[in-house]
Amino acid sequence: MPNLNDLKKEAKKEEEVFDPSTGETTPVASVDETVEYNGELKSTPKPIGLTVWDEIVNAGETIPNNMILCGLVGPEGVGKTGIVLDSMTDEEKKRGDVIFVLDFDGGGQTTRVTHHRENANNIRCLNPNVMFETLDADGETREAIDYPATHRRVMKIGQTLVDWAARPGDKPRLHSVLFTAVDLWDNVATNCMFIEDLGTAPDGIGAKIAPHQQIGMRFNWQIRSTRFHQLTTIARTLMSLGVRVYLETHFKDIQDKAGNITGKKAAWEKSTANYLNQILYFHKKKVRGEDGKTTGETRYEVEFVKCKTNPELLDQRRTIMVTKQNASPEWFGLPELREGHI
Repeated sequence: MPNLNDLKKEAKKEEEVFDPSTGETTPVASVDETVEYNGELKSTPKPIGLTVWDEIVNAGETIPNNMILCGLVGPEGVGKTGIVLDSMTDEEKKRGDVIFVLDFDGGGQTTRVTHHRENANNIRCLNPNVMFETLDADGETREAIDYPATHRRVMKIGQTLVDWAARPGDKPRLHSVLFTAVDLWDNVATNCMFIEDLGTAPDGIGAKIAPHQQIGMRFNWQIRSTRFHQLTTIARTLMSLGVRVYLETHFKDIQDKAGNITGKKAAWEKSTANYLNQILYFHKKKVRGEDGKTTGETRYEVEFVKCKTNPELLDQRRTIMVTKQNASPEWFGLPELREGHI
């Protein structure tokens, strides 16, 4: 059997192959491989890439410069999107770095237009939703989200972002990626399960009203979980390529068997927190005076609930904004993001 050097000598052409262990694209030799296609034997080039051992060796020589894969959890209007869009330094803005927002709820575009007009070109927002017209039970036309098409669009956008980060070429540097309202992405995954995987509903509206005798079966809900975590897989890949990644969601109520609200938790697939290196909770607190009455001042705070990369930040709080009656709001942002200390 010829060794690798013999095969390289027999190579008829070279192809460029991306090496994930180094982040570089290098010419890699290829040899002709005979395969059967539609009953005919055809010769196709087969690249000779890195062996697994080469990858293991290179992994020991490479130290990633970024480990930010961060969950942002809180109600509407508390600065979740704001701290991310404010996380670039002046030098990074001037260089043309880009924060990309996959904007499920429109919050990214709103924050960009309202607070970042002077550097709007550094922030790119895309609405992932695909709409289509369908008929209801009475034959009337209604417009709804095409959930399977939306899922495919999100996967295509994710693939494009990974390619951008891996092979930037003359493109601007991809600084950060923010997925807003991943609780809405969870809805996409759930509705795709009903519509495309189980075939129990014609569209998202039908998925809410049609009977689903099968959904109590655990393996069906695993379909939804698998679809959801295709996004977290993209997020982890982007992080490994040096991109800061943020998953933003809201709180949802925790209820006991009697329907009583006993607390709150993050509105994403239940195992999502396991994949994140940092989790920040956002709080809105009205300041009260010694008499117990509100003073008209409101503080917006960030709590470090999980921080594998800087344990000193655990359980600490930062004030990111203060509002007062009859006064302009004071924005502080989160310095740890700009300084890279998170």
